[in-house]
Amino acid sequence: MFPALLVTLASAALFAADTSPKFVAPKTLAELEARIKQVLDSTKTPGVGLAIVRHDSVLYAGGIGLARRAPDVNATAATLFRIGSTSKQFVALTALALEREGKLSLNDPLSKRLPGFYFANPWEATDPVRIVHLLEHTAGFDDNSLQSYANSDPTPLTLAAGLAIDSATRVSRWRPGTRFSYCNTGPAIVARIIEIIEGKPFEQVIQERWFTPLGMRTATYLKPDSTQPAAVLYRADGSTPVPYWHVFMRPAGSINASALDMAQLVRFLTGHGTINGTALLPPESIDRMGRSATSLASRAGLEVSYGLHHYRTTDSTGFTWTSHGGSVEGGLSDLSFLPKEQVGYAFQINAGNGKAYRQIATLVRAFLTAELPAPVVPVAMTVNAGTRAAFAGWYHTDNPRQQHLYFLERLASLSRVTFSDTGMTIAPLLSAAERFVPVDSTRYRSKGEGTATLVFVRDAENDRPFGIETVGASLGQSWERVSGAQAWTNIVLTLCWIVALVLSLAAALFGGVRWLVRKARKRETPAAAARSAWTLALGITLALLLKVGLLAVASDSLGTLGTFNAVSCLIWVSGLFFALLAAYGIAAAVRVRAANTTWGRISGVTVRAVLVAHAIAAAYLAYWGAITWRTWA
Repeated sequence: MFPALLVTLASAALFAADTSPKFVAPKTLAELEARIKQVLDSTKTPGVGLAIVRHDSVLYAGGIGLARRAPDVNATAATLFRIGSTSKQFVALTALALEREGKLSLNDPLSKRLPGFYFANPWEATDPVRIVHLLEHTAGFDDNSLQSYANSDPTPLTLAAGLAIDSATRVSRWRPGTRFSYCNTGPAIVARIIEIIEGKPFEQVIQERWFTPLGMRTATYLKPDSTQPAAVLYRADGSTPVPYWHVFMRPAGSINASALDMAQLVRFLTGHGTINGTALLPPESIDRMGRSATSLASRAGLEVSYGLHHYRTTDSTGFTWTSHGGSVEGGLSDLSFLPKEQVGYAFQINAGNGKAYRQIATLVRAFLTAELPAPVVPVAMTVNAGTRAAFAGWYHTDNPRQQHLYFLERLASLSRVTFSDTGMTIAPLLSAAERFVPVDSTRYRSKGEGTATLVFVRDAENDRPFGIETVGASLGQSWERVSGAQAWTNIVLTLCWIVALVLSLAAALFGGVRWLVRKARKRETPAAAARSAWTLALGITLALLLKVGLLAVASDSLGTLGTFNAVSCLIWVSGLFFALLAAYGIAAAVRVRAANTTWGRISGVTVRAVLVAHAIAAAYLAYWGAITWRTWA
């Protein structure tokens, strides 16, 4: 549910099992519980609600650690935790049920189901936005704005009112039904369609169709009242409380549920749509939830994918899990199961601590799979010569979840793809290289993975003659190839700007020290020919550092970034000030006076280059809208 700018996990994530030599899977529930308690203690995470199911039996449903601090209250099986985006699957379940009843089709165009509802799709005439695109996150819409995420109206808002907050993000940035991009608006729109079809509030629909039949007796979309045992949420430090977030579009991520509630949901899913002998959906509907039918990745042959608010991913031990994770401010959740083996789990922690989240998932998955036969890993094939010749080169991602951050993502994701006779390597500039082996001529997998997770594609109609689709820890990513000249231009200009920032600060430090030394020796400091230009360069750098620093500090608070206040306003103003000073720097560079000394001439040439680098960076940021971005709007 959370935006990518914040330091959280994002709404869904894959956790590969710990394969270090020292790791040993827990063999008993008592051992598992003890090791989870160790994780909570070492990460300062207060507590967790956990449910484990095997073959329709609830092996475990309970709380470990604390539901709240000061005074300490133990977590129990009945403690309500936020499950975040794990809530989304109830939208998909209902849509599938209504389709079976003939009340809608997943292929219905949005414009048909919600006439007059605002969205923009340049390809609407030939490729309309359909219900299935909204559920599979392939409509191309931008994710919600920070203004929307910051909204916490306890009224509570109706679904229609929640959707009205953020209409500007409902623009298809590429042809619907091609690239995946996680967007919380989609399930809320489908939920609104469900409300209209059923003639009652969405929450009532879910209570009648799912919560009551499944036995999720305490699950609720609204804030629990004082009589219900609910966990207090905390920041990553495990001690700073987070106010309750009244999610502006509840179907996307608002549910509070206990371990007892989640155990029943896992039983239903591992039972392929049947619980307590009653079939609420057929097995093929549950299976469909984990398969994408609209993404280019799935059409190109990847079996792992994001489907109808479930996703399938394979871990480093070869098991392919069907899952959905969730994140709210101060809380993380994970629901995962193995359909064939009929085992699964769900857990929720009450702190935004990604390390605890990953370690708990690793322990629970290892416990559940310890006695299962190891999956058969596809045999590595020989690299196809045609693929090798066509697809080697430089790439960057091209399906940003939040368009406002794409200026950074397209640089940070820049990677070089190279081939050998036995495999392929993706080498990002900013992280470790990852090696893949071929499954066939175009599909590849990492070591240990049970199925292909990467495929080379041709997507010329979307301006990607050569592209890559991957499904992994960060869910679906679409890559486009760029020329070597473009890649190296980006690298060189970025490095030059970093050097310019360092030189701006170094020159100020050097000048300050020089002034102090001459002052102490009572010597007059001669006016440097480039002093004013270096002063301007320092001002440009300080304006940028102020903006970045404020963003970093405020990134832990949706309320700060998503509302108009002194901090968010200063973030905006500092960006404008940076751009204006950088633009003025071009004129200042021209006016730098000629120096009489060698050092003065070097200083003059250097400061001109520094000011030009700042101007180029400002132009790049302005092109992508980063300069004028108002986080509260």
